[in-house]
Amino acid sequence: MRTVTGSSHHPLSRLTVLALFLMAVAASSVQANVSSPRSFSGDRLSRIVLPVEPRTGNINLNAMRANAWTVDDTKRLLLQGDVLIQIAGFSFEGETAMVWLNRIPSADGLINQIAVWIPDAWSPTSEAGRGPKGRNLLVVGSARGQANLNVALMIDKPAPNTSLVRRAEERLADYLGSLQTGTAALAQYPKVLGPAEVPEFVPTPGGSLPGEHLATGPTPRASRPWLRRPGGVVSFSARKVKLETGDDENLLITDGDVVLDYRPGSGQSNIRLSAERAVVFMDPGSVRDLASRQLGMDEIRGVYLEGAVKAESDKDDYVVRSPRMYYDFQTDQAIMLDAVLRTYDRKRALPVFARAAEMRQIAENQWSAQQVKVSSSSFATPTLAIGASSVVVDKVPGGLTDNGDLEAGELTIDSRNNTLEAGGLPIVWWPRYRGSITSIPLSGVRGGYGEYEGAIVETSWDVFSLAGVDRPDGWDLELNLDGYSERGFGAGIDWEVNTADNQMALDLYGIKDSGTQRTDTGITMEVPEEYRYAALWEQTLQLSDAWLLQSQLSYMSDATYISAWRNEWYEDRREFETSLYIKRESGNTAFTALAKYALNDFISNSWLMASPGYQVNKFPELTYRRFGDSLFGDTLTWSSQYNASRMQIVVPDGTPASNGLRTSTFQNPAGGPFLANQPLAEAARYQGLRQSWVNRVATRQNISMPMQWGAFNITPFAMGQIVAYFEDDTADGAEDSKHQYYGSGGVKVNTVLQRVFNDVSSDLFDLHRLRHLIEPYFVAWYSGSNYDDLEIPIYDPLFDNLSTGGLVRFGLRNTLQTQRGGPGRWYDVDWLTVDASLVLSTDSEESRFPTPQYFDWEPGYSQLGNFVEGSYTWQFSDSLAFIGEGIWDLDADQFMRASTGLELNHSPQFNTFLEYRYVNDTETKLLAFGGTYEISDKYRISAVPQWDFERDDFRSVSGSVTRSFPDFDLIFYANYNQITEETQVGAQLGQINY
Repeated sequence: MRTVTGSSHHPLSRLTVLALFLMAVAASSVQANVSSPRSFSGDRLSRIVLPVEPRTGNINLNAMRANAWTVDDTKRLLLQGDVLIQIAGFSFEGETAMVWLNRIPSADGLINQIAVWIPDAWSPTSEAGRGPKGRNLLVVGSARGQANLNVALMIDKPAPNTSLVRRAEERLADYLGSLQTGTAALAQYPKVLGPAEVPEFVPTPGGSLPGEHLATGPTPRASRPWLRRPGGVVSFSARKVKLETGDDENLLITDGDVVLDYRPGSGQSNIRLSAERAVVFMDPGSVRDLASRQLGMDEIRGVYLEGAVKAESDKDDYVVRSPRMYYDFQTDQAIMLDAVLRTYDRKRALPVFARAAEMRQIAENQWSAQQVKVSSSSFATPTLAIGASSVVVDKVPGGLTDNGDLEAGELTIDSRNNTLEAGGLPIVWWPRYRGSITSIPLSGVRGGYGEYEGAIVETSWDVFSLAGVDRPDGWDLELNLDGYSERGFGAGIDWEVNTADNQMALDLYGIKDSGTQRTDTGITMEVPEEYRYAALWEQTLQLSDAWLLQSQLSYMSDATYISAWRNEWYEDRREFETSLYIKRESGNTAFTALAKYALNDFISNSWLMASPGYQVNKFPELTYRRFGDSLFGDTLTWSSQYNASRMQIVVPDGTPASNGLRTSTFQNPAGGPFLANQPLAEAARYQGLRQSWVNRVATRQNISMPMQWGAFNITPFAMGQIVAYFEDDTADGAEDSKHQYYGSGGVKVNTVLQRVFNDVSSDLFDLHRLRHLIEPYFVAWYSGSNYDDLEIPIYDPLFDNLSTGGLVRFGLRNTLQTQRGGPGRWYDVDWLTVDASLVLSTDSEESRFPTPQYFDWEPGYSQLGNFVEGSYTWQFSDSLAFIGEGIWDLDADQFMRASTGLELNHSPQFNTFLEYRYVNDTETKLLAFGGTYEISDKYRISAVPQWDFERDDFRSVSGSVTRSFPDFDLIFYANYNQITEETQVGAQLGQINY
């Protein structure tokens, strides 16, 4: 007998089996969901909650054109042209955008969820770093409010399945898929997501490389297209529009007031093209979108324009005019015939014009041209221009400098076969130039005529520009090429380096000279050498915060080269020397080492020849200094100096005639006149000087004790000095000349009294209130030594040029101060200052120099005597000022030196001055006067005559007329010098702007 239990036909058994089956299916489904995330196609936001906190506000969508369709519960939009999207107050801009928008319920009402993909996003604030900017950006957000759409053309159909749509959906799909792999943080604002990371490529057998991994050729200069940008839009308008369609190409023919606006997007400049006629070449196909008068970049092959064509950029400050242009969107170039380019160099605030037979725009900020002229003038024939067979113009963008300052962009050019043209006439040629548009090779030119030079042409050239190489930061290198019809041809270089830790200057110049020359002293003589030159070099290196290294080199071909060819150096330049100097400075201490040697046996400085009349070699000189050491709790201030040196006096070689000097400069020891061909070493000033090397050590100690007694400042001070020679210093070999002791001491007293007069007011003298400052001062000083200060040689003026004796000085300085400017802008002015002092000395019979003088910082350097010295300044008004100073010798009962003058600014265009100068020792009485008058914006004249009362004739006359052109200043000048009996006339360029 068979027992039937658990039969499948039993109703309970069937239910049990069904339940077990459903549980298994459910379990497998849960397991599948955990192991395999849900896949997304990127075409919708259905069943997705974006991890962004909803904000209160509307969603506003603005564009020129929109394609709209629906996928499930998601509204899809493709926006094109001036896209502006606002999500609850947050703005995003671009030329093209893909939008996904849906609604989800919540306890507080419906929430609008939005996702936006922008291929090239930008905004006005992005230029300042405050707005979203970039490529392939995805923005997700949500808001409680309305969703508003504002477009010029609405197309209710899905967008074509182009690569743009596919890229957008892939971007969204990647983001939605990433939400399934972990817990996303809740954002409080609309979230901007940068470009998705490219997955690492893993090669497989039999596979192929993706395009981005394939080898490519040389990268073109423009890293990305500037015309055929994805998402770019061209809108157009004209009086007449005609469309011709074809199987291979569509033509859009426009006529009358044609305007085409090209908006490439991604922050690039928009371009407006205007012309009388234009033809747009397009791909064949549907022309339905022409109703909106807009064309996409993927539809356009090129644009041809003719008749008064103008192309202008809204951001890059350039305008091109041409009778014919063609914009080729396939080769990414614009071709312009007989074109004129106007652009702007922001760094130098300078307009730049380029005229060319053929010009091509090959990048957003780059042009190339053939047979071109570049200038800063808008005239068809500029007064000054650069011509070239070919030119490439680049606009280099600005940016932040190393110290964080914002630097403007600049224009650069690379040109071949260049000529400098004046009024269309070529005058100078050079092969190549590459660099800033305002730094062309010709940096200066001067022409004229001189009595001893003949016709003069002097030019300066920038070497880096000539060579077409980039200029290192802080470097300047110039080539000088000069010609003189009566003398010869000269050439040289000026090289300067100016960086934070290095300042260097090298000046090399040579000339093949002949004929007759006139020296600065007025001596006419034959040129002493056929080949003449000067080599000058100096450098300062900041080795560290404590160490400084300075070096100099000076070498000239002959004794009269500087006085004949470089008059200003002969009169004013510091000593020409070859030296090496190193200093270590720390706190209030300094250590220095000096090696100095004269390579030439003549002197090329007028002041050094006048006194002392010789050079001093130092090899070496070691010095240690301490400044302002405090003693006894700031009661005393102590400074000290210690010096060890090996020195040699170098008496100039030659005669007065060979050195271009007047015989009156020297005295004959035997009496009588000094002869022109007599050796300089026989002059009285050089007798008794030891010209071999000497070794000596020296020390100087200064101490002062500043104190106050009521309203008075009282400062006792003292100085002691010891100089010891290892050899006999003078010819007599006296023992006191080997050990020299010097000591001095004194006291300074001063105070200040003041009173304010609030009721003073005068329109005539421009006074408003008055403060009177009275500063009386007194000095008593005495010094002594074991040597005659007039008999020792001067190796070092700081140690050897000291006076012995005593003096007292009484002085009073009066200062009247007032206020000018008016209510709300008052400022203080020293209206009148008068300073006068009386100096009485114990020994005024003999002095090293003829004019007595007092130096307050170290009375030992004073030239003793009984004299009165004074000075004044009077700021009569903001446009009129007086100034003067003088020294009256009480023993000689006459002025030893005096000068006074005034300056008057009649207007911003006209000013004059007057100065009288008197020097007793040289019997000089000179009156100089002159002024500058700006007749108009184009003409300015200046003249400075100088009258000599002793000669009863003009000492010198100089004048100039400046004519300002748009590109440069042309300066005509004439100079007459009565001492050298030389007249020069000529012209030169100034303020050159190309």
